[in-house]
Amino acid sequence: MARISIPNTYQGKNINSLINGSKTEVREYVFTENLWSTHFGNPRCESVQTKNWKYIRYYKNNNFSAAKEIAYAKEFNIPVNEMLYKMHDPGIAVYRNYIEAPLLGEQPVYEELYNLKDDASELHNLIHKPAYKSILDNLKKQWKIEITAARGTKKTEVYRYTNDAYPNAKH
Repeated sequence: MARISIPNTYQGKNINSLINGSKTEVREYVFTENLWSTHFGNPRCESVQTKNWKYIRYYKNNNFSAAKEIAYAKEFNIPVNEMLYKMHDPGIAVYRNYIEAPLLGEQPVYEELYNLKDDASELHNLIHKPAYKSILDNLKKQWKIEITAARGTKKTEVYRYTNDAYPNAKH
């Protein structure tokens, strides 16, 4: 719509058909992930879902506690936002590993399966119910397809926008 060429690394889908009303869907599966909030105690997670089913994978969180960082920032008189949000070079390795580890076989520490049609609030985890094994197997297979599509098969591209690379950037 903007009449610009689409980059080769673009992950999105063209939704022109949704905008002009000629189509109601652009994909059968949706892949989502949260890599960032690990800093605040949440585990890394990924999910794949359809209109009716959602499969979620959680990974172990070994990050240093943000609460402790805040306490140390106050003790050492360092601005809290600088302590929490400044990115330094070692962080590149951490986040790159977050991206690559599941594709290299890292196993989740916890999984969930929800029937969104019957349980929209996601209150009843069906992951261990034998009756849903074929649905779970399909969603696990689709997770692998979707995460590979999202992250690609080549070496992960990482841009170095750290405070170490740009010490005067105030980011």
